[in-house]
Amino acid sequence: MKNIYIIFAGLFLLSIVSNAQDKSEFWDEYFDSDSIAVLSSEFPTIEIVYGLGIPRFKNDYIDRSFAEISTAELKLGFTKKKYDLFNQFGMSYKFTYFLIGTMTSDWTSKEKIGENHLNSNVWKLGLGLSRGYGYNISEGCDFVLFNTGNTFWSKVSFKEKDITTPKTSNILKIYDNGKFRFCQSFEAGFKFQPFAPLGIGASYERVIIYPRFMTWYWLGSEVISGMGKGLIEYFTHKIAKTSPGAGPIVHFILVNIYQYGEYELKKKNMNWPYATEPPLMYDNWKFGMTFAF
Repeated sequence: MKNIYIIFAGLFLLSIVSNAQDKSEFWDEYFDSDSIAVLSSEFPTIEIVYGLGIPRFKNDYIDRSFAEISTAELKLGFTKKKYDLFNQFGMSYKFTYFLIGTMTSDWTSKEKIGENHLNSNVWKLGLGLSRGYGYNISEGCDFVLFNTGNTFWSKVSFKEKDITTPKTSNILKIYDNGKFRFCQSFEAGFKFQPFAPLGIGASYERVIIYPRFMTWYWLGSEVISGMGKGLIEYFTHKIAKTSPGAGPIVHFILVNIYQYGEYELKKKNMNWPYATEPPLMYDNWKFGMTFAF
């Protein structure tokens, strides 16, 4: 019962964060909402994702490496697109969704696992928000560059945690104790829709699985992170307004460089800049098919 309360509390917290972001949607700043030149459309969306990845801790935190994993996800939500009818490049993108997925080494071949690698299995359940700019190529055909933030709960298990050294075993048991773990990830990628409703895409994702949720440290870290990202987005929004052709690329590069740097700092301290524990991280490379009806 306690785990159920934790899950609902986490989803409630995520809804608050998402609503706060929606109040300053960058596409509302980018476009004049009263302009007759703006066309807004919303599509119920199903996305199926598959990929490969590798779990890792900070160097030397444990004395064994992990086996490669496969990741699979199902996303259900709504895609919102806005087009400037007088400008081919005037397009913004938002995908809000519920996700369920897994990251597992059970699908990895025995040759790749080897004898000295740890097998891991993660089930995840949560919410996500993708945003970005793109290019409206023709009716029903567009190309989008996006960045994503996911917040979810996961259940982690390791098959060989009891045959490792005591130090490594104790660290792994923090995650594999039957409880749900709070997780976050950032994702950078592209989507190409050759014709409606089909789209294809690829992305890179870094996942953080927290060994424990430390409320005030997490909030402090998120505030600092949000301030930095807000400044970058404000700058790139201005570029998008004056140079729609360059806007999607500049926004994609700067925002994702910032988020990658932030997650690199979190390798050592999960709630950077506060001195906290190193988290378990996954680097995933994913490919997906999207159906926006």
